[in-house]
Amino acid sequence: MKIGKPLLVLVLIAFCSSNITAQEITVFQGMWGDEFYKDKEKISWKEFGMAMDSNPASEAYWSKSKKQYGVTFAAATANLGFGIWYLVNDNADKSTTAPIVGFASTAVVGSIFYCLASKNKKNAILEFNDSLGKTTYRLVPSQQGVGLALKF
Repeated sequence: MKIGKPLLVLVLIAFCSSNITAQEITVFQGMWGDEFYKDKEKISWKEFGMAMDSNPASEAYWSKSKKQYGVTFAAATANLGFGIWYLVNDNADKSTTAPIVGFASTAVVGSIFYCLASKNKKNAILEFNDSLGKTTYRLVPSQQGVGLALKF
């Protein structure tokens, strides 16, 4: 009994002072791209990806977003190639129709996939944050008499 009472008091103090909350992810546009924060602490792309992969709902959106970003970067690379081809043909007084059409089409494709990837990334973050909920617990006075109750 001598050990039981101090242990019980210690557990009660721990319950009273504890407050567990979920850590939501926020994204801001930085100078060199997106910056991710988990409750005011900056996290890396790798940590962000691991957080998205830890939740099945957000993982689906995140994997779509990664694939669409891949298509975006492939279109940007092709766009660069068409731009160089245009400049070479323009300086040599050759036909520039094909490079212009290629440049415009890869720009449109890249823009569409970039918008889709951004939308899916946003949805992944929202799904992740929604799945966390607000998990808290604390001891409060009982509503039905003398004593304490554990409130979630």
